Amino acid sequence: MRRLLPLLGWPEPHRVLLSLLIALLAGGYAWFFLLPILSPHVPRADDFQDYLFAAQQIRNGADPSAGFVRNHVAWDWSLSSGYLYPPLFATFLLPLTSLSNDLAVRVWLLLMQAAVFASLVIIYRTIGRPSRTELLALTALLLTFFPLANSAAAGTMNATLLLLLTGAWACWLRRRDLSSGLLVGIAAVFKLFPLALVPYLAWRRQWRILIALTLTLFAGVGIGFLVTTPSHNIYYFGEMLPHLSAGTGFRENQSIAGFTARLCNSSTSTAGGGAGWCGRVLDWPAVAALLLLVLYASRRSARTGLEFALAVCALPLISSVTWSFHLVVLLLPITLLIRQVFLRMVSRAAGRALLLAWLCFSVGPAVHYLLIVHPLPSVAGRFGFLPIVITRFFGESYFLGMLLVLGSVWHQLRKQTAVSESTPEFSAAA
Repeated sequence: MRRLLPLLGWPEPHRVLLSLLIALLAGGYAWFFLLPILSPHVPRADDFQDYLFAAQQIRNGADPSAGFVRNHVAWDWSLSSGYLYPPLFATFLLPLTSLSNDLAVRVWLLLMQAAVFASLVIIYRTIGRPSRTELLALTALLLTFFPLANSAAAGTMNATLLLLLTGAWACWLRRRDLSSGLLVGIAAVFKLFPLALVPYLAWRRQWRILIALTLTLFAGVGIGFLVTTPSHNIYYFGEMLPHLSAGTGFRENQSIAGFTARLCNSSTSTAGGGAGWCGRVLDWPAVAALLLLVLYASRRSARTGLEFALAVCALPLISSVTWSFHLVVLLLPITLLIRQVFLRMVSRAAGRALLLAWLCFSVGPAVHYLLIVHPLPSVAGRFGFLPIVITRFFGESYFLGMLLVLGSVWHQLRKQTAVSESTPEFSAAA
C-alpha cells in the first residue's frame, strides 16, 4: 500500500484528484470497449466476420473474395460488404479459423485493443513518459474518439495499421530504415493506402526504406499468389481494386475524393457513386497540393517525429475511400500534438484549433448520426436552406477534423523547424 500511494500522487491533493479522474475515464473506456468483449452476447463485429470468412476460404482452397463477389453493389463497389483486401491479410488470420466463431471474435477484438495500447506505449517510449495531466487528456481522447469506437464496434483491422505505422515512425526516428520500410510495406500489403507515403519517402531520399518497402510489397503479393489461386489475385488487382479506388461520394467517405464528389453532386451523399470529371478536376489538384504541402514541410537534413506524423495525417485525405475506421491512424499525430500542448509549445489559437478538432471527432459525428435518424424539419421562407446546411456541416465533421489536425501538425512542424535552425541542440524526437 505504501508503494501504491506515491503512484496515486499522495500526499498532493491535486495529483490524487488527477489520478482518480484518470481511473474514472479508464473505467469508462473499459466499460464501453472491453466489457462487451467479455459479455455473454458475442459482439457482432461485422467487418471481422468478413475477414474470418476470407481466411476460412483460403484454408479450404476457395476464393477469399467470394463474399464480396456475391454481395457487391453494382453501381458503387465501395459500398459493398465482404472481404476487400489483398489475400495476405486474411492469411494472417488462419490461426483464428481453428477457434469457434464466438471465441475468434473475442480474441480478435482483444488483439485490436492491445494494438492500440501497444501503439501508445511505443509513442511514449519514444518521446518520454506523459505527465498526469497529459495522461488525463489522452484518456479522455480515447474514450470520446468516435473513429476508435466505430472501429471497435465493427471489428475492423485499422488498429493494426496504427501499430504498424507507429512502429515505422519509431524505427524511422532511430534510423532503423530497413525495419521501418518493412513495417510500412506490411501495412501497404494489408491495406493499400499507406503506399501514399512513397512520394514523401522518395522526396527525402529514404532509399533503404523504399527498398525494404518494395521487397516487402512484392513478397506480400507473392505470398498471396501462393496461398490462393492466381485467378483470385488477378480478380482482386484487375477488377476489384480499380472499382474500389474510384472513390465514392457517400457521406461516410471523408477523403478529399469523397468531399469533392459531394461538392459536385450532392446526391452522392446518400446514393453513393462518383461525380465524374467534376470530382476529378477538384480532387486531383487538391491531392497534389496536399502532397506539395507535406514535401515543403519536410527536411532532408533531420528527422523529427512530427514530420513523419504529418505524412501519416495526409494518408486518409489522399486515399480515395476513407471511412471513419481509417481515422484510427490519426491517434499517432494527435498524441504528438497533445505532448506539444503540455510542453507549452502551442499557441492559444493553435490550442483552440485542437479543441475544435476534438469536437469534430467526438461531438460532431454524434450530431451527424442523430440528424440521419431524426432529420431537421424543413423551414419555410428565406431560411429554408438552414436545415440542409447544418446537416451537411455535421456530415463533414470528420473531414474538417482531419484538416484541423493536419494544419496543426504542419504549423507545429514549421515552428519546430525554426527553433531547431536557431538551436542546434533541439531534440528531434518531440
